[in-house]
Amino acid sequence: MRYVALLVGSFAVQVALGGIAQAADPRATELTYEPWAKTCLTQASCFVAASARGKCAPSGGTISISPQSTTRALLTANVGTRTMLEGTISLRIDQDEPMQIARTHCYTLGCGGTLEANGELIERLKHAQTIVVEAKNLTGQKISLSFPLSHFSQTYDGPGSAPKATSGNGANEPQREHTEAVKQLPQCED
Repeated sequence: MRYVALLVGSFAVQVALGGIAQAADPRATELTYEPWAKTCLTQASCFVAASARGKCAPSGGTISISPQSTTRALLTANVGTRTMLEGTISLRIDQDEPMQIARTHCYTLGCGGTLEANGELIERLKHAQTIVVEAKNLTGQKISLSFPLSHFSQTYDGPGSAPKATSGNGANEPQREHTEAVKQLPQCED
């Protein structure tokens, strides 16, 4: 069930953001960082995520942490690009050595991957300043997103959104509205 929640959460975040754009369009690098938010799919299945969004699509990226137990979580990073990645996605907390997400997967608007995190890594995130997501696509464009961690600890340990009811169309309304808003963004130029 947790893996389903992670997959749904990762997919929802990726669809909502639309990825990161080609550097040829300056609108793609004009990023707005959204704060950390905790979303609960059920009472026992929550994830904490932050995102960056540009002024055209695809642009931006996401990072999410899905607790599996008190000592284990799945950390997922997504970057958007119209082309495949060259190598891995790396994550760097403050000035620490980068961690590699070796197994990436790509979609129409971006690529992502998941890393298993232990309790020590989660504690490190709670006390750090930033986490940087870095990747390079096959056209040579370097993608770098620096997510502030200033409110990560409070969000991770705090309450999440209430689980949504599954009957009727009302439960999917906020996601549908957000997806429609992303569709309204102009396409980034190559």
